[in-house]
Amino acid sequence: MQRDKSFNNNILFKFVDAVTLIRKKIPTGEYVLDQNENTYSFLIKLFAGNYVTRKITIPEGMTVNKIIECLNQEPFLLGEITDIPSEGSIMPDTYYYKFGNTRQNIINRMRDEMNKFKRQVYSSNKTKLNWNEIVILGSLIELEAGHDRDRPIISSVLHNRLKKGQRLECCPTIIYALSINGKPIDRTQILYKDLYFKSPYNTYRNKGLPPTPICCPGRASILAAMKPDNTKYFFYISDIKTKETFYSENLEQHNKYKVMLKKRKSH
Repeated sequence: MQRDKSFNNNILFKFVDAVTLIRKKIPTGEYVLDQNENTYSFLIKLFAGNYVTRKITIPEGMTVNKIIECLNQEPFLLGEITDIPSEGSIMPDTYYYKFGNTRQNIINRMRDEMNKFKRQVYSSNKTKLNWNEIVILGSLIELEAGHDRDRPIISSVLHNRLKKGQRLECCPTIIYALSINGKPIDRTQILYKDLYFKSPYNTYRNKGLPPTPICCPGRASILAAMKPDNTKYFFYISDIKTKETFYSENLEQHNKYKVMLKKRKSH
């Protein structure tokens, strides 16, 4: 970027720099100096606080470790994250910031946003689950739902299973269990033997909810956990390619959908 050679020596800038009261009125931040911009125009920009606003988007369903990795790769954020949040305790969203903001500040804002959301919605909870259990269930829904319309239906299946004392049998819990034990995989890599992997997170082995959330769910999934649809479904299976989900009230129908999807996959 080129600029007027006299810009650095301009008396106005020397005056602004010398007078503390004036300098303090200039908001800190990253300012863009256009190539042909004159001194007066740039000073107006400084006093108006027209600094560059940047943003970072954290998608729903990421783990805390992945979120930290994402923030660490953001070149315009500063510092290390020293206060590591617990899984599911921070809200995925788009966060705006200015140059010089810290990574820890973004984490703190994400935590505050989750706490704010809890205050807004927890009173409308239609279940017997406490907030921690709702977030855990929401994290399962987040990773199981192929479309928004599926969230309250999948929630109903999981609630129905919990009420009957049945295992939830959610594949994402196996993926999470294996990943925290050093074996990161995706859904297509799950083997039959993995269903019996010994871990408190493996809902194919253990009844009830896993001990903690398995990701950071978004608002829609948390709301679905609190407000499940009223169904008699106990099973669901999804087409990995289309993300279409098929629901069943009994094992016989569920197995038919399994066969159908297996045939789809072979073609």
